[in-house]
Amino acid sequence: MFIEFIATTLEDAILIEQSGADRIELVSALTEGGLTPSHSLIEAAVNRVSIPVNVMVRPHSQSFCYSDDDFLIMKNDIKIIRSIGANGVVLGVLNEKGEVNQHMLEELLKECNGMEVTFHRAIDYTINPVQAAETLAQYKEITTILTSGGNGELSSRMQTIQQMKTACKNASILVGSGLNSSNIRSVHSTVKTGYYHFGTAVRKNHSPIEGIHLEKAKEIVQLLKVKREDQ
Repeated sequence: MFIEFIATTLEDAILIEQSGADRIELVSALTEGGLTPSHSLIEAAVNRVSIPVNVMVRPHSQSFCYSDDDFLIMKNDIKIIRSIGANGVVLGVLNEKGEVNQHMLEELLKECNGMEVTFHRAIDYTINPVQAAETLAQYKEITTILTSGGNGELSSRMQTIQQMKTACKNASILVGSGLNSSNIRSVHSTVKTGYYHFGTAVRKNHSPIEGIHLEKAKEIVQLLKVKREDQ
């Protein structure tokens, strides 16, 4: 069982480590789905906590299709993130057809050079998330795929996640978006990926602009620790 929480500040990162979570996804602008945080924040988080810190590489929230200028910014951000010593990066690139932009992805992966790579929820905006997962499975550098199983009803999304899990033998399927203490056991019993990602569920007032609520974060960790004992 693997638990990842989103941090937007250094204090968030410290509290996430205290909660017992396994990894931090560090972002800015959570209200926009997460953008690349400042390099100073990345450095502070990496130096302060001992659990892995994976950093969002997303220059804007307009779309997941990027211009050549955006692409150069992303490549440079990855270089800097790697030099700071982060555990990994979180990224996603699509083409105008709603498919994984393999050319751009391959160039970005070259810059990662040993860091863990999560392909984020851009996959949920592809025309076929299962097919996109099969494409990503070709790349050994991609260690994790973050997904909600596309869009639509929960039951159909859970089926999609199971299909993505089958398609990806090497990458871990990290289930996120809408998870909370009330539904995580049910979701886990259905998809059984063992990798779960939480955002506003562990924040004060469930707000993307407020900080981590330590007790809520601990509650989710404990729920999944109990589940470990059941397995």
